[in-house]
Amino acid sequence: MMKTLLIAVSLIAVSGAAQAGSKKSFGCGYQSSLGGDAHKAFLEKNAQNGMAEQLLNHFTGIWQFEEEKRICEAYERGEPAEFGCLIDRRDYDAILAMMPKNYGSLSKEDLHNWVLNRDLSLSAEGNRYRDIAFNACVKAGVYNGKLREVN
Repeated sequence: MMKTLLIAVSLIAVSGAAQAGSKKSFGCGYQSSLGGDAHKAFLEKNAQNGMAEQLLNHFTGIWQFEEEKRICEAYERGEPAEFGCLIDRRDYDAILAMMPKNYGSLSKEDLHNWVLNRDLSLSAEGNRYRDIAFNACVKAGVYNGKLREVN
């Protein structure tokens, strides 16, 4: 009985380590960060023009940075943290919720104007979320490096 319990505990520990991987990373191997058949289908269904596609890709990146931050913060608290490629774990409903209201009825020009009238450029916003996620992972001991200044 004790031997069976010891084997079960060992398997659980190995399983947890395997989920996190030998390196705690969100890398996707050779796939691009936006790759995957599900993402292509998501764009085909939801991007009525090039600007909508650009925004959907942007908010996919934002979602991924938020998810990396959430995972690293969970790891820091000692909670389960599933590292690895996020492509197949995306919450496309959450990504759509980040889009401008009624974006599907907006023209490419309307969406472009929406972007221009924001307080923060898409690039600056992406960099901000990236740095916040990176800092959370550094604080948790997942990544090596110095904390980044967040604007």
